[in-house]
Amino acid sequence: MAVTAAAAPLRWGIAGPGDIASAMARALRHVEGAELVAVGSRSMERAASFAERFGATRAHGSYEALLDDDEVDLVYVATPHSSHRELAVAALEAGRHVLCEKAFAVNAREAREMAAAARASGRFLMEAMWTWFLPPVVELRRRLASGEIGRVRAVEANFSIAVPGPTGRHHELALAGGALLDLGVYPVALSRFLLGPPVEVRALGELGPTAVDVNLGVVASHPDGAVSIFHTGLEARSSHWCEVVGTEGVVRIEPPFWGTSGFTIDRHDGAPERVEVPHHGLAHEAIHAVERIRGGHLESDVIPLDTSVAIMATLDEIRRQIGVTYPADTP
Repeated sequence: MAVTAAAAPLRWGIAGPGDIASAMARALRHVEGAELVAVGSRSMERAASFAERFGATRAHGSYEALLDDDEVDLVYVATPHSSHRELAVAALEAGRHVLCEKAFAVNAREAREMAAAARASGRFLMEAMWTWFLPPVVELRRRLASGEIGRVRAVEANFSIAVPGPTGRHHELALAGGALLDLGVYPVALSRFLLGPPVEVRALGELGPTAVDVNLGVVASHPDGAVSIFHTGLEARSSHWCEVVGTEGVVRIEPPFWGTSGFTIDRHDGAPERVEVPHHGLAHEAIHAVERIRGGHLESDVIPLDTSVAIMATLDEIRRQIGVTYPADTP
């Protein structure tokens, strides 16, 4: 499946050569108008290895060197979310466009600072919420809006994995660890994409020995009275399914729901319909970013900066209710 953009290449640099960065590097091969030219890491060895694997022409042994590279037009921030604000703001101030992984920041204050830096610099900034750009998810939203399962009453999702603690990034309070920002951001964002912004949020959860959330359940109300319900955690692996309940049927999004390739519509008055839409993963958010930048826009019209700030505010409220406070929450 071809993915196209403007002919003139936008030169990409990747900050942080981890798993999600590898996925993006592979995805960029499907994006006309995007060229991976550089990678930066705190380890020169890791940067060089990544550059060799994915054909980047330059490797930098520090993030600062990557941001100072004048051959880079856009920086893809693929580091843990505890460093997103620092790297994104520095990249924007260096004159680079930025695509920043989710969770967009640690809290809404940081997200607002990132948005302000983008607007002050006149550079493009977007949250890399790739699920919102996946063709099967876009098709699902279109079908829901057309009323194929009647009025949507609920979205139910789960995203839990087993990450034994108490050591490691997921369990470190100083690194904004816990299930919510790493995993729970997906069902929060998906329910907003399908149902609109939450009206009210209620959360219950358990904190682990390092004071991060390890087991969490959330219920939110949305416009028109619909509700979203999700579970996330670090103690057990869940099914990674999502179900959308309507007055005239049910949609089951196949796992993993945040990167799904299809869904089944089970209407009350007919046989189930299997819908499969091929996709190239992260390529679709990348193509959107390229098109917006080439069009002279400073933010996305799919996930605008104010929406990313609002999602972080929802995550802040969930953390407030369950008692998770990060050092970064204190200015």
